[in-house]
Amino acid sequence: MPGLNSSLNIALSGLQAQQSALNVVGHNIANVNTPGYTRQRANISSGQALIQGDVYYGSGANVTSVQGIRDRFLNLQITQETAKQSGAETRYTAVNSVSSLLGDTGTTGISAQLQAFFQSFSDLAARPEDTSLRTNVLGKAQNLVTSLQTQYQMLDTQRSNADQAVGSLVGQVNTLTTQIAQLNQSITSASSPDANNDAIDQRQALTDKLASLVGINVVEGSKGEYQITLDSGAGVLVSGSSSYDLVAKRPGTLTDNYLQVASDMGGTLVDVTAKIKDGQLGANLDLRDNLLVGFQAQLDQISAGVARSVNLTHEAGFAQNGLTTNQSFFLNASVANGANGLPTSIAATPALKSGSGWTDFYKGMTKLLAVNSALVADPSLIAASANGSAGDNSNALAMAQLGSANATVDTGSGTTGFTGAIGALITDLGTQTQNYSAQSTTQQHLVSALQTQRDSISGVNLDEEASNLMMLQRGYQASARFLSVISTLADQLMTQLGR
Repeated sequence: MPGLNSSLNIALSGLQAQQSALNVVGHNIANVNTPGYTRQRANISSGQALIQGDVYYGSGANVTSVQGIRDRFLNLQITQETAKQSGAETRYTAVNSVSSLLGDTGTTGISAQLQAFFQSFSDLAARPEDTSLRTNVLGKAQNLVTSLQTQYQMLDTQRSNADQAVGSLVGQVNTLTTQIAQLNQSITSASSPDANNDAIDQRQALTDKLASLVGINVVEGSKGEYQITLDSGAGVLVSGSSSYDLVAKRPGTLTDNYLQVASDMGGTLVDVTAKIKDGQLGANLDLRDNLLVGFQAQLDQISAGVARSVNLTHEAGFAQNGLTTNQSFFLNASVANGANGLPTSIAATPALKSGSGWTDFYKGMTKLLAVNSALVADPSLIAASANGSAGDNSNALAMAQLGSANATVDTGSGTTGFTGAIGALITDLGTQTQNYSAQSTTQQHLVSALQTQRDSISGVNLDEEASNLMMLQRGYQASARFLSVISTLADQLMTQLGR
């Protein structure tokens, strides 16, 4: 029944509602510089009406909820684009580093070393019996091999760095997924999916950080929990309050013993190495298993082209004694005499090779390439003569002309000359660098734009909070004034009744 007591309750509810709303405003102001914080708003509604006869009387105000002002779709967009941006930036940084190291410039580049090598045959052709010129040929050959192997080793080092990053990133991913699962538990334990705003903010910040490490898909359940899978859907990372680790392990093989990444689904390991596409983890796997391997394959093709073309020509010529022939100029360093190994087997074409095809046919050629030690020990064995006659230089000229020949390098899709092969390698490096630079920049701008949009919706605006503060202050003062009036009326009533 309406009366002084109910009026006192109305005044009290007004004070409590305004005080609670003031606390929310103060919380917003305190977190104005907190990364990832979503501003909150107290939702105030009128209390349940009291009925007297046919008349409904209000019973004051209550804070029904504290709402976080967020756009869930926008948050999911930021998460997805963050993974792409992080992956592109990681790829660009690595490829740009390789490009600066592998760039064919100066006298130490592959092109300069190849030119010097074939020029040494031209010099030898001028005086085929000159021992110093024969020694010079061998020196230039060894310089070329060293240059090729140095570049190849640099790419191997980059692959090893990427592999080490994989192990580190897997550990970071597992830490984040564990924390996200714990926050899922806190969020679903609340009275409603949107009640625990600070936990929701913390989870979103962790999810964005997780996306920078590995590409993910995020789906929000009916209770506000996150279900997180790898971007390809190949493995579950978080399901409600449970998290599932990624496991980095080595296959134990002698070649390319790099870390494999598996998803641990309740004790069952599923290999997802090739299924991780974005984020730093996906980028490092792509660099290690595809991009850097592709550059190494091009070096192997160039090395195979040098070995094959020079060997075929050299084996057809005669040493300085006019008798010795069929000597390989280059050999496989790991196989005695090069028998059944590189480079003597490279006379075959990839089309005749079974197995994984041309991409692996010349694999490791650069690392195995070596100048025939017999020639190094006795430069007179260099086959400068085509017919065995003293002073003949025909074979030396033929080997010199290989430097400008058109069909010396087998690319798997055709043949090209050394200039074309080296040009393709440098062009590929430059193109990859430009592509990932543009992609990284574009994604960075997109993520920044989305974050700016999110800040405009969810960020704390101090001017707006100051306005709310004044409004709530007036409301609190008005409720206090109303309470004072009711108190005065009660005093008067008690005074009159006490006479």
